[in-house]
Amino acid sequence: MLPMILLFIALLAWGLHLAWRWKSARDFAPEVLAARQETGEIPADVTDAEFTDLYLRSEGPRAATYFFACATIVSVLVAPFVAAFNMVWTALWRASGASPVFEIGTLIHTFSVFLAIMGFMILLLAVAMRRYYALMPPNLKQVLRDLNGGLS
Repeated sequence: MLPMILLFIALLAWGLHLAWRWKSARDFAPEVLAARQETGEIPADVTDAEFTDLYLRSEGPRAATYFFACATIVSVLVAPFVAAFNMVWTALWRASGASPVFEIGTLIHTFSVFLAIMGFMILLLAVAMRRYYALMPPNLKQVLRDLNGGLS
């Protein structure tokens, strides 16, 4: 029980750190805007709210957010996934004649559980990375170019 409590405390600390990073990026955006307007890289008519939204899209900790979401999903769903896998394994084991070689707890079963968990994690990460790259925002250089009317 203690490892589970420590896991959830670690996830909570990671989530709080991530929230702090998003807030820090939001708080830093007006300073970046002011500095870029001083040098003439951004037109003076760009508002704080408009730039902050664009800045967060391009410079926010998106990758860390995706990693955190995947870690949280795996932490919460790995136990129900293994339980469901074991139910299916037991049903197939009984349907096939209940051979002692494939009984729960044997080396074949344990290795199959390991492979199933790895497959689950790989599938989850593939979905997350596909979404991450499909929704890839522009970088700050592209944002500045677009704010200047597409010139540069």
